[in-house]
Amino acid sequence: MIQPDIIPAVDENVWWFIVSGNQILVADDENAPAIPFLPSHEVPGSEVEYTAKIGDYQGEPAFMLMQKEPELKLSGFSWQPLRNTLARSDADLFALGGRACQIQHFLTTHQYCGRCGSLTVQDRDELAVICPECEFQCYPRISPCIIVGIYRDDEILLARGVRHPEGLYSVLAGFVESGESLEQCLHREVYEEAGIQVTDLRYIASQTWPFPHSLMAGFIARYAGGELKIDPSELIAGDWFKIDDLPRIPPPGTIAGKLIATVIAEVKARS
Repeated sequence: MIQPDIIPAVDENVWWFIVSGNQILVADDENAPAIPFLPSHEVPGSEVEYTAKIGDYQGEPAFMLMQKEPELKLSGFSWQPLRNTLARSDADLFALGGRACQIQHFLTTHQYCGRCGSLTVQDRDELAVICPECEFQCYPRISPCIIVGIYRDDEILLARGVRHPEGLYSVLAGFVESGESLEQCLHREVYEEAGIQVTDLRYIASQTWPFPHSLMAGFIARYAGGELKIDPSELIAGDWFKIDDLPRIPPPGTIAGKLIATVIAEVKARS
């Protein structure tokens, strides 16, 4: 549970998720604790910047500290993109860091009322902002997406998105449209991006994806028909790959990595 706009006791050691945009203050030494575990009086800015309790990390309270610019300095720590924490293979670290980044995004993009334009104020009981003029209340936006691993015999469909790092291939994904179910979205996105049909949809897992506020619903599905035709407006390249000869793929801590591993297990079980 998120407890907004509070600060820990002065001498209480807590984990600090210090964020600015989609950057987070992370330890330079990968063998050291990834984020600061300190009392608030040792964290510059905690007495004046926005803080909130965002959960627990390794059995201890976790707090966020919001920075307008990534300027805060702590010895042994440096600012890194949130995505880089995935390389540490720590799902809890990424999830809480993502939560902190999403809270910051919400607060910085909802300073004015969407109905009347007045300045908003924060609700002290829950994560929300309220307009003191027209009483319009706003909560953080969550954007649902589907992401799907598609297999055909002993192959998996992988593609390079326009925003993917060089050489990285992943599974297909897309945002849910208004009035659309997850299953309808999956069929539409697969056809729009790859020109094929799928069947035997199976839900696997979900993952929050804070870029900036998505919730990924992960599926696997079996190829049912159609000729592969990659949409160049969404994808740079795409093809069927043998499961034992894959290109560079997302790390295990991602929902995409989990879906690829699930497809590989599914294909091997059918062999």
